[in-house]
Amino acid sequence: MENKQYITVFGATGKIGGAVLQFLSAAGIPAIAVTRNKSKAVELPGVTWVEADMAVKESLHKTMAQSSSVFLSSGMGSNFVEEQHNVIQAAAAAGVSHMVKLSSAAAGKSTPGSQIGKLHGEVEVLLKASGISWTILQPTGFMQNWLGEFSQRVKAARSIEEATGDGKRAYIDVRDIAEVAARILTAPAAYAGQTYVLTGGEAINYQQLATIISDATATPVTYVQLTIEAARQRMEQKGMPAWAVQTLIAYTEVQHNGGADFVSGAVAQILEKPARTAEDFVQDYAAWFN
Repeated sequence: MENKQYITVFGATGKIGGAVLQFLSAAGIPAIAVTRNKSKAVELPGVTWVEADMAVKESLHKTMAQSSSVFLSSGMGSNFVEEQHNVIQAAAAAGVSHMVKLSSAAAGKSTPGSQIGKLHGEVEVLLKASGISWTILQPTGFMQNWLGEFSQRVKAARSIEEATGDGKRAYIDVRDIAEVAARILTAPAAYAGQTYVLTGGEAINYQQLATIISDATATPVTYVQLTIEAARQRMEQKGMPAWAVQTLIAYTEVQHNGGADFVSGAVAQILEKPARTAEDFVQDYAAWFN
């Protein structure tokens, strides 16, 4: 148990953490998946599920005692910085060699109202000061956010309603984020001390996405441009917390004003293949839109 043969994954029941586990399992790499509730565990070859709570530092040592690398991801909450710092401190105490932190492209940016970016930035500072070798991943908007409520509206009304105007963003497929993370976790030396902004291979706007979905489903989809205030009211009517509304409105305004169209080559550089495109994503998930 002292040979540090495992990779520990926090956020293991989330979209990205779950996908990281799938890549590790497929590669035959033993992993420890951390969850507060093992009833949510998804069984995969080579994956051992361990119950622990990031808010309780004493519960964390057992999750990393056998691990050389750790993937750090968790949902946003009121104690986000404290909980992620607990993991960093426990990893240092356990002798973990490398940590890959899932952050945000907004981290360290001076975007007004971006609580998510602010909190991720604080954790990045703590990780860099921890003494653990690190790599930070800063993805932009997820293509998977087009599933669920978004795709249901497309199916029902054949429309996309957003307040980003003609502004573009280089949305990224969560599968690319997870594959990048898995690659670094298994061979971290080449990526140590690096921060990678992760995007898709091209920036698109919602008019272009409407066309992509129309073509993939052979049914027209219309893009309806909302005002920023209408978007805010819609979020508030859903009962979203104020910090989440502020953050999403901040992201929307940045994109509307043309400040989100940056395209990074990091995915292609690390994986040695192009990032998935919006066309690829919609083809794979076409049933969600039709």
